[in-house]
Amino acid sequence: MRYVIIGNGVAGINAASEIRRADGKAEISIVSYESDHFFSRTALMYAFCGQLSERCIEPYERDYYKKMNFTRVRDRISAVDYSKKTLTLESGGTLAYDRLLIASGSVGRRATYPGSDLDGVGRFVTWDNLEWLKEKSKDARAAVVIGGGLIGIEALEILHLAGIEVTFLVRESHLWPVAFSETESDMVVAHVKEHGCHVLLGEGTDEVVGKNGKVIGLKTDAGKMIECDIALFAIGVQPQTEFLKGSGFELDRFGGIVVDEKLGTGLQDVWAAGDCTSVIWFNGVRRPEQLWYTGRDQGIAAGKNMAASNGMQTAYKRATFYNSAKFFDIEYTTAGYVNFNFDGEHDWYQRETGTNISQRITYLQDGTVIGFNMLGSRWDHGILVRWVDEKRKIGWVLEHLHEAAFDEEFFRKFKVLAPAPVV
Repeated sequence: MRYVIIGNGVAGINAASEIRRADGKAEISIVSYESDHFFSRTALMYAFCGQLSERCIEPYERDYYKKMNFTRVRDRISAVDYSKKTLTLESGGTLAYDRLLIASGSVGRRATYPGSDLDGVGRFVTWDNLEWLKEKSKDARAAVVIGGGLIGIEALEILHLAGIEVTFLVRESHLWPVAFSETESDMVVAHVKEHGCHVLLGEGTDEVVGKNGKVIGLKTDAGKMIECDIALFAIGVQPQTEFLKGSGFELDRFGGIVVDEKLGTGLQDVWAAGDCTSVIWFNGVRRPEQLWYTGRDQGIAAGKNMAASNGMQTAYKRATFYNSAKFFDIEYTTAGYVNFNFDGEHDWYQRETGTNISQRITYLQDGTVIGFNMLGSRWDHGILVRWVDEKRKIGWVLEHLHEAAFDEEFFRKFKVLAPAPVV
């Protein structure tokens, strides 16, 4: 059996590993142009600022492919012919398969403003982006980061650490509105400003200004001119599926490959997993899930289904949402469903006076807790997720909340300061 996997990311490598566990003799080829080795995309910022070496962000030893007997094809796919079960490589060759997984991931969304093609304009999602930013930051004095999401906040921090004057341009009225309330945003923005970064809220991009083909500034839609040597657009990511257009695959409005609950594409012997895949969310919306652990889980499920010889298929079931990050030195943990604006939704919130430590718990009218947003301290997301799954009530959660806190030595114990709501 010949298995081909397009993509060397977390979905592709987990799928390949599952196939190998099920079939020790199968031919497994992994096709990707980006890097010879599987690396942790969420750790690119640490590789940029030197906290980790490029080798350190590779979860497996470099002989993993050899041990697992994977064939590594360093190339791009230009076309898929599912009727003949062949792939056309950008280099001009072809690759035949019996079963195919598309796990091509996502890329940073391209800016379409005037001047977006100037030298010094880029993104920070792929390995190529990392190499580009390393090179451009060597002589840069000032940079603008456009976009108020997680990638934008991380890019802001690493450019600041590189000694570059950075302006954060956020179109929305507050930072990362899909994750933060206005109060939480105010706290993080104030902390970012304390570190010497400039933040402009409620302003978008009008034009990237250049001279002799290189960026020299950015003009906002409010008429402000910001001088810069780098304009980094962090305005979201999109599925890397352009090579599939006209190949017979159904794509959603975001460009994601539409799949069923078992990650089948509807085309014979073809599956899809990871950032490029369009699945149905908990609220019935169909769209890609562009998270590290959902890519991992989809890859595992797809690999099991591709290798199944008895017809038994594994349904992919999205686990309760969680995520963690760090904004300069403000820890962030979220679990469950916050900022989804469910009917009858309420928030319990407290912030420790004089600190950047806050907790927000979202609950429904009957007191059932559905989400957590914790800033400034460390929390065990596994416990928080379990409480959401168990449909615990707000009163019970507040009584037990200290059990989910990661109390470090000499760190003061967590306490509930705000009164429990009456439900």
